[in-house]
Amino acid sequence: MRRIVDLDVRDMLRAKQEPFERIMETVSCLEPEDVFQLHATFRPDPLIRVLGRQGYRSTVVQEGEEHFIVQFYREETERPFFRLDNRGLEPPEPMMRTLNFLEQHPECQAGELGLEIWNERVPAFLLPELEERGYRYDIEQEESGTVRVKIYRAQ
Repeated sequence: MRRIVDLDVRDMLRAKQEPFERIMETVSCLEPEDVFQLHATFRPDPLIRVLGRQGYRSTVVQEGEEHFIVQFYREETERPFFRLDNRGLEPPEPMMRTLNFLEQHPECQAGELGLEIWNERVPAFLLPELEERGYRYDIEQEESGTVRVKIYRAQ
């Protein structure tokens, strides 16, 4: 089953510690379909290049002045997609979380970044909301029971 493996190194960076070894240990434990999600105080371009040479693509969103979230993944896509794992959440939280992300990230609205959500079922109430806001979507149901919805705007 797909996972988002989360690692927050902001406290290490603020304490002037070097998180590279811990990051690479985490990366070494990833399964092929996993997404590695790193929280940092800055955009870690050198790490993006290092992992890029290892076959990882990346997506970066800035959540605050010193809060960058970088997702690393191996899937080839035309545009970058940020992933949200909505499995295990009670309605309407998956829908609200998805719409909030789209509203808070202008790069989604501009068509530069897509959003992929992982749900336990097809989000029937979300789909008309997406259409009304000008988003397109593709739905894929996996054997594991996860429903992947890729949400994007035409560029």
